[in-house]
Amino acid sequence: MARQVRLLNNPLLVVVGLLLSLFGCSPRDRTIPAQFVSAGSAGWQRHEGQLWLNGKPFSGWQYQLWPDGDTSFVGAFYEGQAEGLHRYWYADQRQKEIRHYQNGWQEGEQRGWFESGKLAFVYHFRNDIYEGRCQEWYQSGQPAQDKHYQNGQESGSQKMWFAEGSLKANYVARNGRNYGFTGVKNCVNVWDSIAVSH
Repeated sequence: MARQVRLLNNPLLVVVGLLLSLFGCSPRDRTIPAQFVSAGSAGWQRHEGQLWLNGKPFSGWQYQLWPDGDTSFVGAFYEGQAEGLHRYWYADQRQKEIRHYQNGWQEGEQRGWFESGKLAFVYHFRNDIYEGRCQEWYQSGQPAQDKHYQNGQESGSQKMWFAEGSLKANYVARNGRNYGFTGVKNCVNVWDSIAVSH
């Protein structure tokens, strides 16, 4: 596997960042400046969900490096809000996560991997809430859940599994109600329903 670009030593990354910001990683009216600042630099703050640098909302690219100089994170921000593609890597240069943002909110497909390289999750978002199919796996590769959402609410087929592969839940969510095997036991005390006379 190829080693990640060393941000501090490669001016080509500035050109790549400009191209990403101009062609599809952020809306054209929110062009990300070619300013790369280490997450380890002094002056970073969080205010009401926004990323600030030296007392003002940050526009540019924040990055973080592993001790050996390889990239562990790079992501764009516009006026303090996450924007476009954000990527994370493990220390061995394997991809850890790819997330997409628009106006500070998660948007579209988000993917994550275990250190082994196997998929950990694939989520879909619209306006920072679940929308569509959302899947998770165990480190073994066995499915953990396969759910569907509409406007942030479970909608349609919902399945969950235990780590060894047996079914944990299998139901359909419709209009706020669940139909099928939810994996939840309703504990009811029969004595509560019996009128006791003295």
